Amino acid sequence: MNQITATPLPSHARRPRRKSWAYVRRYIALIIVSLIWLAPVAWLFLTSLKPENQITVAPPRWFPHPLSTMTLQNYEELLFRLAGGYNVPRAFFNSMLVSILGTFLVIVIDVLAGYALARMRFPGRGLIFAVIVSSMILPAEVLLIPNYITVWKLGWLDDLKALIAVPAAAGFGVFLMRQFFMGIPTDLEDAAQIDGASRLDILWYIVLPLSRGIIATLAVLTFLLYWNDFVWPYIVVNQASQMTVPVVLYAISGSLFNRYGALMSAAALAALPAIILFMFAQRLIIRSITLTGIKG
Repeated sequence: MNQITATPLPSHARRPRRKSWAYVRRYIALIIVSLIWLAPVAWLFLTSLKPENQITVAPPRWFPHPLSTMTLQNYEELLFRLAGGYNVPRAFFNSMLVSILGTFLVIVIDVLAGYALARMRFPGRGLIFAVIVSSMILPAEVLLIPNYITVWKLGWLDDLKALIAVPAAAGFGVFLMRQFFMGIPTDLEDAAQIDGASRLDILWYIVLPLSRGIIATLAVLTFLLYWNDFVWPYIVVNQASQMTVPVVLYAISGSLFNRYGALMSAAALAALPAIILFMFAQRLIIRSITLTGIKG
């Protein structure tokens, strides 16, 4: 009688199973890390919807009990009932206006400067780039007094123009765009130049479509910089009607010291625009990170 013996699978046949298990473990680790990050954010938003008498109960509850007690009273109090002469909706409008206009200004300046430093040949190009990189080493606090004097001489104190123009002079965006443009192949640009395209045509029709991811990354970082900036608006702006969200929240925090619901709603409103922006731009950001490593 013939005896059938089982032959072991070759090693290359067992690799897919090992590889799939490695992917599963990786995704489990990512889910755990995501939950750890998400828990405080979820607690923030859920607490802002609780009545004040349920926020400090022990043991703490994630959701209001019962759910029918969930309320928007904390947001209503923050936006419409706080005294002291501070207009919170106006502060949100100011922050949104400064962040959008400042981000647009930074994108325009940094794209043009980065492309010029990456592709054009002119005297002093290396020195200009060295100065821009060197400016990134200086702490922002070192420039507070010179910037304040400049804004004062221009008559921009208590004006949103000071909050838009001064942060736009940072060198990080120029450095980022220049390094990305250096990694784009020049074949298409050379062909367009042979066909008679100008530098601006090449930038608009060839380079910018390839750079949407890195521009989105710069836009998100710049928006967050403007939105979260506190020191510079706190120094330059003294009128309540011109204050931004971080300054107004700091000003009213004393009156909300023991009112946790209003504090949570203030923090939730301050974080909401950045969260929404990142959700819409995350694919472009991931794409830019992927393309940054492609050279040739």
